[in-house]
Amino acid sequence: MTGCKGELVTAIAVIGRSDEHRNSNISFLSPNAFEMILMQYLNDCYGAENWEGERSHVPRFHGPVGWKRHTHLPVPSASFNICSRGEDVGCLHVRDHLFAFPVSDQYFVLVTATQHHYSRDESGDLAFDVTPMQDLQDQVLQSISLELGPEAKASVDKIKAELGSLYMSKDFAPLKWPTNIYPPEADSSPETRQALRNEV
Repeated sequence: MTGCKGELVTAIAVIGRSDEHRNSNISFLSPNAFEMILMQYLNDCYGAENWEGERSHVPRFHGPVGWKRHTHLPVPSASFNICSRGEDVGCLHVRDHLFAFPVSDQYFVLVTATQHHYSRDESGDLAFDVTPMQDLQDQVLQSISLELGPEAKASVDKIKAELGSLYMSKDFAPLKWPTNIYPPEADSSPETRQALRNEV
């Protein structure tokens, strides 16, 4: 195959809640609070996506997987993968690699790296070595650094004094998706609901 064999796409977003949903009693700089906020964000972005019809209980995404907490930034931080999931519950493919960390009491940064592979053989297997793409992705994410302003640093120091550590959880199990496990198109009979519970 000639032409483009693959692409690495990286996006950076700064995320916060709208004024009416902001909670001034919670600081994103606290590892416990940040995990809760991150879980809510992932549920909103990925958790409600499911297949249709009889497979409506099967989520389109699975994650976070490959959770890794980081200690090189002056704030809580973690990286992980979100996998796309086919209608076959055993069919998982890494879709996005995310690196998340808060930058203030009410905002966090999410860096997303996505690899697109175009060159495949007749069996659908990759027809080229993706190691250079993976190395570039790793280098980009490992090069991220953060310098806090005086206000954020004061918040971090206060939280660290209270908690003793800014580390996020060592492990983070995949979330229970889809969040809308019984969407409108699913049969509402008790028998069907029990069958869905058994399969998921």
